Amino acid sequence: MPKNPTWPALPLPERPDGSRISTWLHREIRAAILEGRLAAGTRLPPTRSLASQLGIARGTVSSVYEELAAEGYVAARTGDGTRVLAAGRTQLVEPVTSQHLEQDTPVRLADRASEWQRTPFPIDQSPPRAFRANIPSAMEFPLEVWSRLSSRRIRFATRGLLLESDPLGYLPLRDAIAAHLCETRGLRCGGDQVMIVSGTQMALDLTARLLIDPGDSAWVEDPGYPGASRLLTAYGARVIPVPVDGDGMNVGEAARRAPDVRLAVLTPSHQFPLGVTLSVERRTDLLRRARMNGFWIFEDDYDSEFRFTGRPLVGMQGMPGGERVLFSGSFSKMLYPGIRLGFLVLPRPLVEPFRAARSLIDRFPATLEQAVLCDFITEGHFERHLRRMRMTYMERYATLVEVSRKVWGERLAVDSNDTGLQAVAWLGEGRSAEALTGTAGYLGYEFVPLTRYTHRIRRCLGHSIRAGVQVGFAAQTPAELTAAIHAVDKIL
Repeated sequence: MPKNPTWPALPLPERPDGSRISTWLHREIRAAILEGRLAAGTRLPPTRSLASQLGIARGTVSSVYEELAAEGYVAARTGDGTRVLAAGRTQLVEPVTSQHLEQDTPVRLADRASEWQRTPFPIDQSPPRAFRANIPSAMEFPLEVWSRLSSRRIRFATRGLLLESDPLGYLPLRDAIAAHLCETRGLRCGGDQVMIVSGTQMALDLTARLLIDPGDSAWVEDPGYPGASRLLTAYGARVIPVPVDGDGMNVGEAARRAPDVRLAVLTPSHQFPLGVTLSVERRTDLLRRARMNGFWIFEDDYDSEFRFTGRPLVGMQGMPGGERVLFSGSFSKMLYPGIRLGFLVLPRPLVEPFRAARSLIDRFPATLEQAVLCDFITEGHFERHLRRMRMTYMERYATLVEVSRKVWGERLAVDSNDTGLQAVAWLGEGRSAEALTGTAGYLGYEFVPLTRYTHRIRRCLGHSIRAGVQVGFAAQTPAELTAAIHAVDKIL
């Protein structure tokens, strides 16, 4: 009886405990090919022989050979067995390990990538510290209610909820958001105009992608939201900083600086970071110019739900001429930052272009959390939470004003404020906002100098911009705010 031919053992290291046999075998043969230990033209052992050598199932070896062949590393021919392909025919030639990649392969980014690295947002998050701006209080969020709604949705989830969704988002949630905005903000829209996004930044990203060509002019507030100007710059827009005074963005000055504008981005109801409101006259003027000149308005509804006195202001989208307005808001401040859900109300001519673009970018938003949020809104929990938080934030702001005026005085004077999660405080003559921020940060307190939001030094609010900081008050209790104010007094 003829003997079976003897095949040399493959140069394979021992399999680590717990690793899958097929994964280990594929990885090691692939590595041997890429590192030259198995040269081009080398014939691999027959599946039966290698299986016997390794003490594994022949089917496992066959599947590994088939996978290597599909990737272009080997080829099988009848009567000639399975051989390693020439290096020039392999489809994948990258180094095997990430360590090798870091040492031997320089990373080349696209030319435009440098603009996308200039993010104004912190990448490494730290726990909120006293006076951090733009942070809501997560301690008061009704987590028990949210957990119950989530459990119910999971327990009684339908097959439809598990399938692909509309790129615009979950329709019942869009209907609920439209109803809320029409009732509380005076908007004129239906759920078919609402797109669910991860937040205002994503809404602005989609807007810039579809409405801005490189070289187009875009008005932004100065001082203003840095996420807007950085994003527009990354898309190649010619960013036009427009001064903000006591009546909001100076629309007349904006038209003088760039009459050929394509997009205006602003926070009319509660300007970031100064907290002023765009006057009715300027709103009307802006809407008139948009209608006449054919540009679009991106209305960032920043912090407007937390107005301490009266109802939230009517959005520009609901005014005559509002058909040129894209209205954006986020639940990250209204509920909790980690929810990463927001909305964009689109003019009807833009609905289908935005829907198609969303399908190309990331297909559609995840459905389950949308369904939970829909229940949270339609069952009345959302409105109750907003009412409770308005009172909470009003109490904390009152504490900040009362205690700071007694302790800080004119050395750090907190401005009047009737909306939002933070206020502006102006330093006395000769004091440095950067110095205060640095020293306070070292001791565990967090301010943001207004100069970080400006494009250049200029006149604002009727006087030259002097040293000022944003002071957050929403995430701390009155007792915590009082203690922090006294601690900062030692710095002042």
